[in-house]
Amino acid sequence: MLKKIAISDLTVDMYVAEIIASDPSAMPKKKKGMIRDQRIISKFIEIGITQVVIDTEVGIDIQVADESHESQVTESKILVNKLIEEKIEALQESMSTGYQSLSLEWGNAKEIFKTTATIIAETKVAIQEGKKINAEYINQASKAICRSIMRNKDALTWLGKIRNIRNYLYEHSVNSSTLMGIFAHAYGLNLSQIEQCITGALLHDIGQSKIPEELFDRAGPLSPDEYATVKEHVNLGCEIVESYDSIQEPAMQIVKEHHERYNGSGYPDGLAGNDISLYGRMFAIVDTYDAVTNNRCYKEAIPSSFGMRTLLELSKTHFDEALVHQFIKCMGVYPTGSLARIDNGYLAVVIAQNPVSPLKPLVKMIFNTKNNSFIQPTMVDLVKQTDGMKILSYEDPNDFGIDIDEFMPEDLD
Repeated sequence: MLKKIAISDLTVDMYVAEIIASDPSAMPKKKKGMIRDQRIISKFIEIGITQVVIDTEVGIDIQVADESHESQVTESKILVNKLIEEKIEALQESMSTGYQSLSLEWGNAKEIFKTTATIIAETKVAIQEGKKINAEYINQASKAICRSIMRNKDALTWLGKIRNIRNYLYEHSVNSSTLMGIFAHAYGLNLSQIEQCITGALLHDIGQSKIPEELFDRAGPLSPDEYATVKEHVNLGCEIVESYDSIQEPAMQIVKEHHERYNGSGYPDGLAGNDISLYGRMFAIVDTYDAVTNNRCYKEAIPSSFGMRTLLELSKTHFDEALVHQFIKCMGVYPTGSLARIDNGYLAVVIAQNPVSPLKPLVKMIFNTKNNSFIQPTMVDLVKQTDGMKILSYEDPNDFGIDIDEFMPEDLD
């Protein structure tokens, strides 16, 4: 039987059937096999693996609890906490909030994304084991995300597009926190409010930790009783976070109201209009956008630009229409990671936004539509083009067999 577990629950004599990593470059060469040595687990933890899938028919199950294995699991948990604390300490050294290029922020953003995903994964484990969460880890992750957004919002935005569907809860939490931070910053909220918005986004689905995971991954419809159970994750999440002083009103309102809808059709309280807090109204937009633009076990993602169209279609019913327009504005007319058609017949991936000229982002030309062939990727800053080169429209990558993930901005100078 295959079973997904947190890395801190992995122990010797378990058989790893699959390794789940937020960062594809962190994958070890050996991706499956029996764990014979605690040092292998230590290596997994060091490179940022947050989860693995074990095969309990080949190796031991997580419930096996003899004294030797218990001590090994304890050692793994200590190693995870040590890693988190070391990473947080390193991230605290990057205190600058001044703008820097995407190439300079890229390394910081990768560490922030990976560390935060690990924190959320371990927070889920703590809740499932009936322990208190480490709110300081969440607090420090929120501050690091906030600083990265201010330095260059495109770095974390890009990382949010490269995700593993088995890691959905953790990575959706991290990516939606990035989007919420960008939105809150553009809206003009103060630093404390922005950080609390990020905290709320990180924790908004934490109540799911107390609900059977298969209810969130099932492709088919849920029964009325099952749907009622799923909806209960909001109240469970509120119960988890309400006792922590560092989790303030903006974050609490996001946890409580992220499924409320402007026309009153949401849950748990059926709030409508401005009875929903500003933070709740903002995050409902962010949450939906991230959900529809990323793959799930039961649903393929739609392109970022098409996700904006979905928000506009729902803006007169589900969402605050004015806030939808503000979110689209802050994300860019052609969102980072989307595919654009250039007036010279080429297709280009939008690499980074230009805050001064939103219609002229930094792009990477990759495909010639005249002969339907890929070209040598070429970086073009549309602002610097003297021939008037411009974007005509956005396109669906699936129509051209293009995998946007292959054109991440790793090679920027």
